[in-house]
Amino acid sequence: MRYLGLALYAEGRTDYYFLQPLLERLCVDICLREASGLVEVTAVLGLDHPPPSEQEPREVRIREAALSALGQWSVLFVHADGAGDPLRARGQQIDPALDTLQATFGADGRGVAVVPIRETEAWALVDGDALRQVFGTSLDDRALGLPQPAHRAEAVNDPKQCLAMAFAATAPTGARRRRGVSDYLGALGEQISLERLRLLESFLTLELELKGALRGLNFLR
Repeated sequence: MRYLGLALYAEGRTDYYFLQPLLERLCVDICLREASGLVEVTAVLGLDHPPPSEQEPREVRIREAALSALGQWSVLFVHADGAGDPLRARGQQIDPALDTLQATFGADGRGVAVVPIRETEAWALVDGDALRQVFGTSLDDRALGLPQPAHRAEAVNDPKQCLAMAFAATAPTGARRRRGVSDYLGALGEQISLERLRLLESFLTLELELKGALRGLNFLR
């Protein structure tokens, strides 16, 4: 039995809610199908940089966050929203960090990019069944205002607003309304279909890069 430690450095608090369970599930799915032996996948550790590095460039903050959790991860996911230009976001927000991780940790740890084309919330729009289960509604995709067909989720100009409107369509009341959609992101990360997500180019890019990292660490055959 080998242990696969996972960590995530994300842009915002709500990104952690959704991505931590989702990325763990993706790793479990890959290892079940392609691992060279038994692998126990840990829950994804959410990282933050230590306060002294607050004013440093992002790649330095990520390196310091990674060092603070040394020994707890083998794969470190680095997230940045593409904001409509994922290549630019990757070049500015991701690649310098991945280069720094490689220079610091070498073969002991791998960085993997997580770059939705616009925002992480676009990934949550791809599976109406998961939204219905988590929101507790029977409204169909059209009534929820979800993109049609599902693979157009990343063409939505404002995925965050689209997800909020889908939640509002369920007519939430009381504490449920006050907490808002962010209260459900963790459950969505646990429920959303990986097969549906594989309709999205940015998710396929993540999965391909993750498999490369796992092969480099000799987890996959």
